[in-house]
Amino acid sequence: MFNAPRRMGGPALAQSSLLKSTSSSAYADPLASSAPLPGGSGFGDLDPWSAAPSPARSETPRRDSAGEDIVPGVGAGIGSGLGGGREGLNGLIDDPPALYASLLEQLDPNNLGEVSLSSVHRLLATSRLPAITVEKIINLTSREKSSLARQEFFCALALVALAQSSPSSDPDISIEQLSASLAKLPLPDLKANPSPSNNNTLNVPLAPARGYSEGESPSISNGFDAWETAARQNGNDHSDVSASGFGEEIPTSTGYSVNGSAFQEGGPGVEAESQKDYWKKLETVEVSLTQKEGWFLQKYTVESSRRSAGPVSRRYSDFVWLLDTLLKRYPFRLLPALPPKRIGPDAIFLETRRKGLRRFINFVVNHPVMKDDGALNVFLTEPSFESWRKRTKVSTDEESLSKKLNHAQEMSIPADLEEKLGVLRDHLPAILGSYQKLVVLAERGLGRLQAQAGDASRMALSVQSVGEEMRGCCYRCVAGATGGCSLCEGVGRGLGEVGESWTRVAEESEKRAATILSTHIESLKSQRDLYLSFRDLFVRHDRFAKDSVESLRKKVETRQKKAESLKAAQKAGWEVEVDKLVAATDQDNSQITILLARRVFIRACMWHELSIVHHSRQAAQATLGWRQFARDQNAGVKAIGGVWEALEERLDAMPVD
Repeated sequence: MFNAPRRMGGPALAQSSLLKSTSSSAYADPLASSAPLPGGSGFGDLDPWSAAPSPARSETPRRDSAGEDIVPGVGAGIGSGLGGGREGLNGLIDDPPALYASLLEQLDPNNLGEVSLSSVHRLLATSRLPAITVEKIINLTSREKSSLARQEFFCALALVALAQSSPSSDPDISIEQLSASLAKLPLPDLKANPSPSNNNTLNVPLAPARGYSEGESPSISNGFDAWETAARQNGNDHSDVSASGFGEEIPTSTGYSVNGSAFQEGGPGVEAESQKDYWKKLETVEVSLTQKEGWFLQKYTVESSRRSAGPVSRRYSDFVWLLDTLLKRYPFRLLPALPPKRIGPDAIFLETRRKGLRRFINFVVNHPVMKDDGALNVFLTEPSFESWRKRTKVSTDEESLSKKLNHAQEMSIPADLEEKLGVLRDHLPAILGSYQKLVVLAERGLGRLQAQAGDASRMALSVQSVGEEMRGCCYRCVAGATGGCSLCEGVGRGLGEVGESWTRVAEESEKRAATILSTHIESLKSQRDLYLSFRDLFVRHDRFAKDSVESLRKKVETRQKKAESLKAAQKAGWEVEVDKLVAATDQDNSQITILLARRVFIRACMWHELSIVHHSRQAAQATLGWRQFARDQNAGVKAIGGVWEALEERLDAMPVD
């Protein structure tokens, strides 16, 4: 029921909760085996949606000796003196003040339940607390991670309020002290940092030690398409529903496609020419999450850049309906798989599925044949899609029944098509395994970059703390000493500059991580999906291309022999029997003609998908994707290099003796 769209292999995604420990999860590693694609079938058992469970978010709640819940994941000893249920610190986390929830919403706009350490550092920097106090608060709550979960973030805010309410310049900050002061705890004096870097805050947890799997890379930006280099155009690109199989049939041209856009008159050479620079004319469909309706119903907002209906609301089951319809109409076309469905999905699973749905729908709307399908157009434009489905009977006839090839198109099919397809079939397992490894390696690199961003924030905190404490360690700067120490003051200012530079490095690392997540990893997955689509196409071809021509021919031969024997015997009523045999033979011959035409049409489809769709897209996507990656990496390295160059110039004035 829940994994129906996954047409090819693999166990279902293991269910995970927001309260599972990362260390207890087992992650499949495609790099652990030298075989690119293990499995029984000719294409292996590669299933990108079920390589591993979702990354765990935080620890399972523990219980103290009294059997009461201890708030998980907020540092060692956090449960001391806490009550369970709605009391104590647990009660504050379960039912936080409005300010806490507002700050979390600002720093976690995608509702992933995680706030990056750099974002927390920027927020706590507005508290006007000493750097050493801020460092202590982060160390108490983050537990050496590069992000804070929801409960950890709320605990950090409560510790800030505790520190701000203390009359001492060096307040006693601890979980025990916080628990004892909850009854009179004020709200923290903070504000979200409106700096531009906050727009690209990476609110995702670190990748586990063995790397993210396919289902675990939450997206940051819904609006970036790695292959789209041309500006979006808003226009009306509607196709009549009846032109693609429902409603009243519309006369079509003599070309291969209903509107002539797929195979143009003159053969595939003309069409191949028309596909040049196709990546400059892409239609872009954005898929974004909307609020849940009830416990299970998750809806998506779908909006095309070229269809003027505006945003429409769709359920996951509507995507399943669209895929099933297209599979029945176009069984011999490239179609990507849908991400799976599961009960009780967490925020990361939902975000991963949203990205998978986006890749699916953008593949379909830019396919030279399916982009003009009426069902697809209704899916993208109909505001009341559910009621439309109830009142409209949609034809699922195979496209070979309504589309005919002309003589030039038939002659353009190469005689050695099976050999050409066989070459790709033989190499698919290896290239799929390679792309799966590339995705895993890219996600591991993302995890390391996120960890670097967290470590840079910690470096900034520690260096700033040292700069503040240096004067307290100097006999000339302590209270009561005459004069001051210009050396310590100068070094302290220099260390402040160093801390500020580390903060900049953390922000730039976050930006690079967000870019890698929204562009490079998605680009690799789009390329991998292309090969997965052809693998699935081979499977469908092996299943559905078979026909009954040979058996019908044998029946025709048997009837003809029988008719001849009846004519020779000329028994009473032989004319009636012969007429029946002739009528049945004519019917079978007509069916044979249709099936033979379908054979040729299937060959034309396979040649079209191989030579036009697959060939152009695998080249364009690889080239444009790696070009974009090189540009992004170069820009990121230059930005971080600029930070260190500027620091080097500023530290020239830092005193030595």
